[in-house]
Amino acid sequence: MGYRVVDHTADLGVEIQAASADQLFAEAALAFADCITEVAKIEARVLRELRVVSDDLESLLVDWLSELLFIFETKGELFSEMDAEVSRAEKGWQVTASGRGEVFDGDRHSLKVPIKAVTYHDLDVTELDGEWSARVIFDI
Repeated sequence: MGYRVVDHTADLGVEIQAASADQLFAEAALAFADCITEVAKIEARVLRELRVVSDDLESLLVDWLSELLFIFETKGELFSEMDAEVSRAEKGWQVTASGRGEVFDGDRHSLKVPIKAVTYHDLDVTELDGEWSARVIFDI
């Protein structure tokens, strides 16, 4: 299980595989951070509780990663550990999570790619025989 970065013209894509929806969203958060800097160098110094609600699983993934981008842009935080729980909400789906990480420090973290946005282009979230996969493209 895990994720891999895939080449995409003028953008950056990630493909994620996991044994559950919970793990898929947790891995997506780590993939997002790893696209920006080396996730292995992010220390678990702060804890942040997160909750995102959307109409469907595809939108939830985009909104989830967009929330992580917003946190990075406004607070500078990236996460190296993530526990996520995906469940049905009153209207759609929700992810509730606890992330551990730290504020990006240019002296210790190298910036790989500045992500501008999370896109719906080529978006896919699939469950097949208990295995979950997703593909998401970042605008860089």
